[in-house]
Amino acid sequence: MPVTLISPNTDNYIVGKGICYIKLLADADYVDVGNVPEFETTPNIDKLDHFSSRAGVASKDKSIAKTKGMTLRMVMEEFTARNLGLALLGTPDVSNPGNVTIPIFQDNSVTCAVKLVGTNEVGPKWTYEFPQVEFLPSSALNPISDEWGQIEITGDILFQEESDSFGTASADFSAT
Repeated sequence: MPVTLISPNTDNYIVGKGICYIKLLADADYVDVGNVPEFETTPNIDKLDHFSSRAGVASKDKSIAKTKGMTLRMVMEEFTARNLGLALLGTPDVSNPGNVTIPIFQDNSVTCAVKLVGTNEVGPKWTYEFPQVEFLPSSALNPISDEWGQIEITGDILFQEESDSFGTASADFSAT
């Protein structure tokens, strides 16, 4: 019997794990930026409500979406030139092998495509693709702590006119 998203179905439970890939606008291919223990998307919508007072008391009779957007937050565990470049908003200079220099806040933002590929052993493997994410100065860099160091970056997922969406999510149930 094929597995589907129809509920209730315990095959839809998931222990989320995944590898993140980033493609800067100048790049031809995606680059593996490592394991991402946290990957979160948050949709937001700004509504415009209308209230009619025909019955004496103003009551909401219509609501429309005025703006919609989406943010992406991800935590990376690997301190690579690419990951730090995203967090510090600078282009890494890797011309000298064994020595990397990143100008901090060189750019106002970094825009790239982001793909997360599920590697979980429980549940369907989800793949999320966002053709354009603009990372802004909002990262948190934690290189010194009693725990493993982490890089947290947040970006705005940009709307794609040609697909009338912010990106795609797809599931592979074959491993379930």
